[in-house]
Amino acid sequence: MFPSYSKKTENNKQVIEQKLLTQKLNLTVDLDRCTGCGVCIDACPEEAVTYGPIGAVSRGKAKVSKVDVDEKKCSFCGVCNILCPFNAIKLAVDGVNKLPILEQQGFPVLEKKAKIDDSKCSRCVLCEEVCPRDAIKRDVAKVDQGHKAASTMKYAIDYKLDDQKCTKCGICAEACDAFKIEYKEPTPLTVKRIGEVKFDEKKCDACKVCVEICPEDAISIERKIIEEPKLSGKVAIDTDECVTCTWCQVICPKDAAKVEKVFEGELTINTGNCPAGCSTCVDVCPCNALYLPIVEEAGHKPGKLAYNKDFCIYCGACINACPADSTITMKRNKINVSGEKTNLYNKIEAKLFAEKTPKIKEA
Repeated sequence: MFPSYSKKTENNKQVIEQKLLTQKLNLTVDLDRCTGCGVCIDACPEEAVTYGPIGAVSRGKAKVSKVDVDEKKCSFCGVCNILCPFNAIKLAVDGVNKLPILEQQGFPVLEKKAKIDDSKCSRCVLCEEVCPRDAIKRDVAKVDQGHKAASTMKYAIDYKLDDQKCTKCGICAEACDAFKIEYKEPTPLTVKRIGEVKFDEKKCDACKVCVEICPEDAISIERKIIEEPKLSGKVAIDTDECVTCTWCQVICPKDAAKVEKVFEGELTINTGNCPAGCSTCVDVCPCNALYLPIVEEAGHKPGKLAYNKDFCIYCGACINACPADSTITMKRNKINVSGEKTNLYNKIEAKLFAEKTPKIKEA
């Protein structure tokens, strides 16, 4: 009988399937990517998505999904796929990623603005080190030469030899391959001028050993930099992985990373309601925005829960995982989308803009 439904979990993915007479639809929730933020729950027009045990999952106590999809309620429209900030949900029609709602009636899509200005980027590793979602793709060639900076620097050598001081003693040639002394057959008339100093600029890296070692102070070498040292290659942001947390933008010393968050808002923390010893919200935060201050000295009490506004993307994962009432309050005030806003989107946006705080139901 059609339609038929199935739901299974394999390879850490929850797959919901609907078989129709002429096509097969699959909604896949990647359990590694899913943070339990709840955006899909607010977004679902059919109220087919519900929460799982988020805190327990994050602590490794439960091997189940942070969200659960009712396969019979799901209309396989693709709204959850479009609005998931973590790219954790994919809809496929007959094995091909497809979003029916975009084709049938139109719907705005989340706009992730995140890029690195190649002209400013120095190819350092800072953004890659701090990115909490492995969204930085660094394709930079390794430099094997001894002097890495010199090997990537474009420069010219300003070499001067004071012929009046130089005795052609050959010490410079012994110390450096850039020098060679061509000696002539000595005669009584040429005994003090029996050689000629040859200098190969291509072999010189302006280390100035020759300047230091010359007993007559006859050599002068300066390096004129034409272009500052720069590793070859490219550093880019993979927007499929990026969650617009701005870690890369904040840490970049060259102001090369530019990121605009998909969600903007405000978050307040009532630490008086926090259960003693609890760090669930810190554990689930996908952007490392929530933290407990480090205890600097033995015997001191740990600091109160705090968050860094720069890195918070107002996803709501902390709200949904918190085991206590009214500890965190979040309110979004902006969602970056592109495309015409439909009536359905406006209804969903109103839900996403609603103030959220943990509400623990009695057992």
